[in-house]
Amino acid sequence: MKIEDKIEKQMRRLLKNTIILNRKFLDDEQLDRREQFRVLKEIFDVDVRDREIKELSGHFAPLLRNDHPIHLSLLGKTGTGKTVTMLYFLNMLQALCGKKKILMEYIHLDLSTPKPCFRALNDLACLLDAAKRYKKGISLDELMAKIEERLRDQQGYFILFIDEIDHVRRDLDSFLKFLVKRLPQTTPLKIVIVFTSNRLNWQENIDPRVKSFLKVNEILFDPYNAVDLRKILSIRIKKALNRKMLRRGVLEKIAAISSRTHGDARKAVELLTKSAHIAERDGTAITLVVVEVALHEIERDKYVAMIKSAPKQLQAALYAIIALSSHSARPLHIGDCNRGYRSFCAKVKLRSLTQRAFSDLVSELDIYGFIQVRIVSQGRYGRRREITVNLPADISDKLKKVVLMEFDLDPG
Repeated sequence: MKIEDKIEKQMRRLLKNTIILNRKFLDDEQLDRREQFRVLKEIFDVDVRDREIKELSGHFAPLLRNDHPIHLSLLGKTGTGKTVTMLYFLNMLQALCGKKKILMEYIHLDLSTPKPCFRALNDLACLLDAAKRYKKGISLDELMAKIEERLRDQQGYFILFIDEIDHVRRDLDSFLKFLVKRLPQTTPLKIVIVFTSNRLNWQENIDPRVKSFLKVNEILFDPYNAVDLRKILSIRIKKALNRKMLRRGVLEKIAAISSRTHGDARKAVELLTKSAHIAERDGTAITLVVVEVALHEIERDKYVAMIKSAPKQLQAALYAIIALSSHSARPLHIGDCNRGYRSFCAKVKLRSLTQRAFSDLVSELDIYGFIQVRIVSQGRYGRRREITVNLPADISDKLKKVVLMEFDLDPG
């Protein structure tokens, strides 16, 4: 059979077995803001994230009596709906303030890509039409002045929603000082800042003087449970898939696996999407077996996702161990790994921990499955720990590149 005929036959078979009817509802990045809000309304209408919505309502209720709420920090693991919930709530709050004749504006500053203080403030200035993107030759103080000038004549409430605040890589203290202390003194606006972070301890590394005037209320977003995930997945299935090709128990299985392992709605939708792709490719319905195959394929990349959200010290320890193991066929010793870790910390200007603290990092990496630690007896010379990396070479290489990018280094 000619290659043209093979391609046509394959495409006809895939079209005959169409499962995904509307792909954009399986990927929020393909939806415009209005469509996203319509999907979110359906999700919130069935009481998903009901507690968090109530807490947000309570926090911002003072706006309706012309009072000034304190700043807010939304904490929780990735995929727990912090960003989408906040954006939906702010959109509703803006409409409510409009009805009450209350002046209110909000800006979403997305810091999902790590960047220094200047870049973060420049992004904010661009959102406010106060500056051009990354204009060369401008100082940080001049950039701050442009933001102040843009807001100086405005009245009412200004809510600044900063997504992934811990991604301000350099000079976070100056970033917070300007927004929390200097800006409110130079503009008549009542400024409320909303931070989100996947790290519960993001405030621990800021200057104590900054922390003293940073008054923040915290709302913790718990991982989704199986009931919530079933509701979310049901809405996605209704909008995106051919439900006739979904076999009994698939929805419940995906929700149960996702709630048990991570509670991440994005990953649950990813597993559903992967299952649909595999079923289409193989010309079958989405069955429990197909879900298992999809789960296996997704788990190959879970190490990369995990290390991306890990603390810097853990990333540095993993990089040092993987780098050493690539040049040694024998198991590594804890002392060699510690020296490699200290060398990497010096290179990236990260404060290295004590040997005992490094030993705890090694144990943590062992728990997560990145490495394997074995206690070896040396008789009268005591015992020592031997460290091996049993990850496939392609995953190890990918992890090294990810860590280097997290430290703003060229992975080569």
